[in-house]
Amino acid sequence: MKHTAIYVRQSADRADSVSLETQEQLCRQDIPPDETVCVYSDRGYSGKNTDRPALRALLADVRADAVSRVLVYKLDRISRNLADFTQLLRLFSEHRVAFQSRTERFETATPVGQAMQSLLMVFAQLERETISGRVRDAAFARAKAGFDTGGRPPFGFVKVPHTVGGKRTQMLAPDDSAPEVAAVFSQYLLAEGSLTAVCRTWNLQGLRTARGGEWSPNTLCRLLRNPVYVQADHRVYAYLSARGAELCIPEPLPEQHGVYLYTDRRINQSRFTDLHGSFAICAPHTGLVPPEIWLACQKKLDASRKIRNQGKGRRSFLSGLIFCMRCGSAMTVVQGRSADYLICGGRKRGRCAGAGAVWRVTEAERLAGAVLAARLDVLRHTSFLPVGQSDALRQELAALYLRREQLVQRLTEAPESAVDALTEAAARIGDRCRKIEQMLAEQVHPQANPLPHWDSCDAGARKTIAQTLLLGIFADGETLHAVLK
Repeated sequence: MKHTAIYVRQSADRADSVSLETQEQLCRQDIPPDETVCVYSDRGYSGKNTDRPALRALLADVRADAVSRVLVYKLDRISRNLADFTQLLRLFSEHRVAFQSRTERFETATPVGQAMQSLLMVFAQLERETISGRVRDAAFARAKAGFDTGGRPPFGFVKVPHTVGGKRTQMLAPDDSAPEVAAVFSQYLLAEGSLTAVCRTWNLQGLRTARGGEWSPNTLCRLLRNPVYVQADHRVYAYLSARGAELCIPEPLPEQHGVYLYTDRRINQSRFTDLHGSFAICAPHTGLVPPEIWLACQKKLDASRKIRNQGKGRRSFLSGLIFCMRCGSAMTVVQGRSADYLICGGRKRGRCAGAGAVWRVTEAERLAGAVLAARLDVLRHTSFLPVGQSDALRQELAALYLRREQLVQRLTEAPESAVDALTEAAARIGDRCRKIEQMLAEQVHPQANPLPHWDSCDAGARKTIAQTLLLGIFADGETLHAVLK
């Protein structure tokens, strides 16, 4: 025997929200006393998706043809996502289940009624996204001001009471495992081998993670990459800025403070290697690791990541260096009937159909070789900077990057009278940065032997030259776009 289903949902128990009990009572007013009723209740679940236990139970009963009608207090109780709502209506229609909202009263069997439902769901979804945006903005403002934004403290820290601007919050403080965490960075820096080898050694020694589990390469890498542990200075912020992070730091810069990375969760990217869309915020707590050790660990991790992505190049010196411009996947060599081809990895997995998906190896090597040969000719006539002068220029450039970020940040909050002076100062710093970048770009490290000629190099030498001079090559179907270091 079929029954009428009342679905009620409340994401948070607030004074301005309608309780589950009230929603049920109002819906029952539209049901005859002799009709069989089953109530499906979800407390504490958002309407952004359909992953809710009571809704799953309701849909299971609908598919079992046990429901004749679904009744809700308001449309946004069952969903705040237009795509999900459309799928639900389609399921109800397939099983001849009537759908009714007590608040929005109109006939859903007509095209006009269905259009009205869709319009109301558009506004429900807009409201949800607007609320989410306000929550993200408020969380970022709190993080920027030094307030705790919740969540589990990182390994080696506990949360203690703290006051910011007269308001109570929490901050990180070292716990009993802090010395052990600080030692992890030095041990990794001095250890030989990969992350896997280090994890194997530590697991044999009985070292455990924050949750008591064994170390894995991903767990260790996330810990070593996290700037919350570093006693940050201008070099650390320059490194994070080069990774794409936007700096939110005071002036003058406090010494030895850790760094919060605040990232919009809607951005799908590697958390600690691609920081575009992230904010590096000066945290109120003191870091555990000196900047020299933390930066050395990042350099070692970067080098390890680069080696993993370079390929062995037995069949082409471009292996590990050429990527599809459409989807970003690496291109690998496969053997065809008459020639070898570079195939987009995304295409091989059925995720890319771009024009840059297939290239003949001989043609790709000819085009890339011409670029590398021209670069070698330029380097033969390049003057060298002394090593000491080169290091000094890099340190000056890092400090200038940091100073420029601080000026840009001050521009957004400065009074109108100070805008011209700040803009002029930022322009002067920009000119100096460009000059130093040009000086560094035009110099190479001197070698004991003269640079070889491309045409006289064997496959191994060409692979070495390509790895040394190229950041990568991107194929778009007609052209190979080479990005030189």
